[in-house]
Amino acid sequence: MDNRLTTKEFLRVFDCIRSTGDRLNNKYLLGEVYTWHDYDGYTCWLGYRDVTVTLMFHGSLKIEFEKSSNYSDFTKQCLAMITANHCDRES
Repeated sequence: MDNRLTTKEFLRVFDCIRSTGDRLNNKYLLGEVYTWHDYDGYTCWLGYRDVTVTLMFHGSLKIEFEKSSNYSDFTKQCLAMITANHCDRES
């Protein structure tokens, strides 16, 4: 797993896509990355090509992918979203 992306950062990406992406049925899309969640919001997913990141209650994280190049592309897109000013909301 890429050390640069923690559960907290994946949640920031999820929030960014959900708040600024396009809603398509029960998913949200920003660029090529999808997000969706279960009915109560305790489990959230990020998806890109063959990459699926599952964010579970209590901070559990599961990352699945077949091609490491897809995961590398996915992490680059996530890092770009995290550093983009439009995804950061200051309290």
